[in-house]
Amino acid sequence: MKRALHITSSARGAQSYSRGLSSAIIKKLTDKKEIGIVVERDLIRLPPPFLDEKLIGEFYKHADPVSDEGRHLLNYADAIFSEIDQADIIVISTPMHNLGVSAPLKAWLDQLVRVGLTYHFNEDGSRTGRFQNKKVYLAIASGGKQAFWPEGYEFIESYIKAVFSAYTGITDISTYRVEGTAMGLPELDYTEILQNL
Repeated sequence: MKRALHITSSARGAQSYSRGLSSAIIKKLTDKKEIGIVVERDLIRLPPPFLDEKLIGEFYKHADPVSDEGRHLLNYADAIFSEIDQADIIVISTPMHNLGVSAPLKAWLDQLVRVGLTYHFNEDGSRTGRFQNKKVYLAIASGGKQAFWPEGYEFIESYIKAVFSAYTGITDISTYRVEGTAMGLPELDYTEILQNL
């Protein structure tokens, strides 16, 4: 039975389009019996800590064993690493904030990526990620429409793909979008957006 990790990061709660879309992805995968267990992580209700001097020090410390203080500082990072490690499928939702991912999602990524844990350096300086055999579904909601943006202004999907590929080894990422939310949407049909899932 496959296990899914559902990450939400919108401050709009139940009114969030990105959360609605990612929840529809979870429902469709469940209905198709592709997943049987879903673990929820709401980055608004339980926000990730921002990196600071002490935490950066723990992330890059090579000394072993970890001190009690270090273990405490790494609690969140260890927990989300474990969730990713145990998941077969990861569903991530984010609104677009100023062309980028939500701040809580960026903080979550900063907690997840750790040298020696999610990836390691090879002898030639290249990186190998630990999680090659996982699938990610990305649900993005934006006030405007991508068709109206200047060329090269897509920063969310490209960023997520780059981070996951370089620092986790995950390259199988499918993206779904709700666009034009600031323009007033009619009743939204998520099933139409997800018809090829």
